[in-house]
Amino acid sequence: MAALFTGEPPGADALRARVAERWGVLPRLRRVLLPPAPPARLRGHRWLPLDRFDVRRHVTAVNTAADTADAADSSGGGDGAAFTALLGRLVTRALPAGLPPWRLTLVRGAGRGRFAVVLTAHHALLDGRSLEILLSRLFDGTPGRGVRRGTGVRAVGALGAAGPDRPRPPVAPGAGSGRALPQPPGLRPRPDLAWTDVDADAVRAARRALPGLGATLNEVLLAAAAGALRTVHGDPDRWPGAPRPLYGSFPVDLRTPREDRMLGTAVSAVRVPLPVTAADPGERLAACRGALAAFGPLHGGADTVRRTVGAAALLGPWAVRLLASLSCSPGFCPVTCLAFGWPRGPWSLDGRPLERIVPLPPVLAPGAVCLALTDYAGAYTLTAVTHTLPGGARPLAGALTRELTLLARPTGSAPGAPGGPVGSGPARMSRTGRFAGAIRGTRNGPPR
Repeated sequence: MAALFTGEPPGADALRARVAERWGVLPRLRRVLLPPAPPARLRGHRWLPLDRFDVRRHVTAVNTAADTADAADSSGGGDGAAFTALLGRLVTRALPAGLPPWRLTLVRGAGRGRFAVVLTAHHALLDGRSLEILLSRLFDGTPGRGVRRGTGVRAVGALGAAGPDRPRPPVAPGAGSGRALPQPPGLRPRPDLAWTDVDADAVRAARRALPGLGATLNEVLLAAAAGALRTVHGDPDRWPGAPRPLYGSFPVDLRTPREDRMLGTAVSAVRVPLPVTAADPGERLAACRGALAAFGPLHGGADTVRRTVGAAALLGPWAVRLLASLSCSPGFCPVTCLAFGWPRGPWSLDGRPLERIVPLPPVLAPGAVCLALTDYAGAYTLTAVTHTLPGGARPLAGALTRELTLLARPTGSAPGAPGGPVGSGPARMSRTGRFAGAIRGTRNGPPR
């Protein structure tokens, strides 16, 4: 997760002193992950707790201006090309062995008049919600404002009258593999990252595009992803594994209200079929609502995914590794979507105001893409991390922002094919009620 600030950056030593003061007491950040002892096939990794962490080895500073003489914007979002390239390296670079698996990077020259603080961590140590908790503890502001709500999959009963005439696809995902994203032969998949800002009015209008409760940010992002993948990869009927479904997933935070500030990995995932065969953006949005509604509300505690992993762990590490290899197959779940809102501010770092949160999704298995959409103070930021075609992140991010504009149009005025001409702006629709929840971190946040 990257936090973008305006103003002159602080000194590296000043940032290290702040990290030592505010994070030094957290036991989670003093754990080292040890490899399995022999025989490795029968034993798992182990955590070794340390008395302290070396702040100088965990907090580093880089200057993008030293790497390139021209940090010109690479998109309408104002992200410098050098800064975007640096984010891609931070996401793909392995964390040093023998240290607690996290690091904080102070980035000078993150666009004109901006600097950034970038926190990266191994998912075994910290989930996305934990990154939010840590950064809000590091910055100056008011963490934990608001009351935690449920996790974001709405009950079927609440959606009964919300568009009963809209088509619903089969929503039982099953456990088998589906279709995969196409990969031309002879081209080796390579990780790639791109980020851009998103028109806030378009996002708000898209969330009002369904009657009744309106659309959640999860539903909007999944529907936009389905349309954007059609634009980038062409006819879905030609994708590998067709006519089976294309599966996507989104995370669900399993923390209870008492665990709201708990660090660690306490997330699960919901796997749903994406409506890539639907040509109309409005149909795709309605189909995503139906798919998510079929799961009903999820509450903190054990769920299907966690029970499955727990059962495999009882058999031994080999069973967990086998389960992981199956879930990383190209057709099992090649699309992951993360949607969350940063807690309301204002936030700052030694008087320098926080301008934007840039989500940095993980690099998944070859053939997969991960899309993240975040909101801070009405500034929406989209990040695409692809492990498909070389240079595939920027076209996918551009297609997804166009798709959000199409979703914002009234039903019937949207073109039949995704990626068509975009009008002068998103259409405003009638008021349809309050939003029922948007993922915050890797969980739902307050209604907006």
